[in-house]
Amino acid sequence: MLEPLVFVISGILKAWHLAVAAVPGVSVSAAWTASVILLLITVRMALLPFSYRQLSMGRKTVNLRPQFAAIRAKYSRSVDPNAPKYQRWAMQELREKHGISFWAGLVPPLVQIPVFIGLFRMLRRMANAGAHGSDQVAEGVGFLSGAEVREFASATFSGVPLPAYPAMPEAQFAELGTTFAAVISVCAPLIFAAATFTGINMAISINRLRRTLDHGSRFMRGTYKYLVGVTFFAVAFPLFFGFLGPAPLAIIVYWVCNNLWTMSQNAIITIILERRHPLTPEFRALRDRTRDARRDDRAKRARDRREARASRWRAVAGTIRNPSRRADLWDAHRTMLAEREAAAKAVRDAQLQKRAKVLQVRQLARLLRADSQGDLPSLGGTTHVNEAWRRSPADDAAGIGDKGQFVGKLGQIGVHMAHARQERQRENATARRLKKLRRPRY
Repeated sequence: MLEPLVFVISGILKAWHLAVAAVPGVSVSAAWTASVILLLITVRMALLPFSYRQLSMGRKTVNLRPQFAAIRAKYSRSVDPNAPKYQRWAMQELREKHGISFWAGLVPPLVQIPVFIGLFRMLRRMANAGAHGSDQVAEGVGFLSGAEVREFASATFSGVPLPAYPAMPEAQFAELGTTFAAVISVCAPLIFAAATFTGINMAISINRLRRTLDHGSRFMRGTYKYLVGVTFFAVAFPLFFGFLGPAPLAIIVYWVCNNLWTMSQNAIITIILERRHPLTPEFRALRDRTRDARRDDRAKRARDRREARASRWRAVAGTIRNPSRRADLWDAHRTMLAEREAAAKAVRDAQLQKRAKVLQVRQLARLLRADSQGDLPSLGGTTHVNEAWRRSPADDAAGIGDKGQFVGKLGQIGVHMAHARQERQRENATARRLKKLRRPRY
């Protein structure tokens, strides 16, 4: 599947090699090393607009997060049965207004990943072809002929053949005309440099994600923790694969240049985004508010756990001191846990009741609209449903509404539905009687 990409990338590499080799005084090894670096620069420059567009679109989406939250809050309590559809339309309109497209954000990874894999495969095939000496190479790679691949396999970097790698057996070192000490002296600094650049790049990405983290989203919090955990493995992979795996010197040089480019590009684009699309005060306020709420919730849970442990240890210590009070102490501990669970359940039930109230009113409004064959209810019109909702008092601070008022709203809607149905039945009965009276008699 990636074979066409190998042909394209090998063609670019061949063009750069012909251009560099035409410069007087450039050796074969220097020409191939420079060609690999110039190939990498060409590919990364071609993909640079996609990378910038992806990060720029992400920053715009972050700055629009308060407006998305306002839209969700607006339609979450609406009794209109089409409120979810209106919410999707409003959010889509906001994205289109600011030039944000979900599918456009997927294009850069879909373009970059195959290109990187194709470039890596081509370099590895060329390096592995000369792992037993350049004389063993007979096949070409892409647009590169067998003679050019043999020339690449015989090229050196700092006196070490490009196909050599530290984990290579001694017999292959002899075939390539080098030693383990010479290979490790060149590869080790490059491997450590690749790992360092990877760590710095991951640190820049983590810092950018931390500043724009949605603390109210469990998925985003999990993504942040996962990225922090993956950083260790991302830094360890070049070290492990470079010293213990079949990583030819050509691949290590590619790693160093690619990671250096990625680190520099990431830092420069981050600076440009901070100047062109800085974080808005509205987003900063929303981020700080959700972060503080998250911290308060975590502190409350930690305090509850400490109190539960303290109550349990008090029961244990009291039982040891006075075994006759064992039942009373453990009953008090279980009562405390039950009261806390009941309080938490009351809060959850209140939230579910508010949500169920909106969903039930939407369902009744949908039935009412179907029965009356009108355009009831609407978000802006003065309908029985919306008027009943507007006349109702707001819920209290704890989020627990008046159950009588809740029943009253549904009762008003039910009465209106019943009246509309009875009126329609009377009209149909009157129409049938008139039709029967007007029927000619013979």
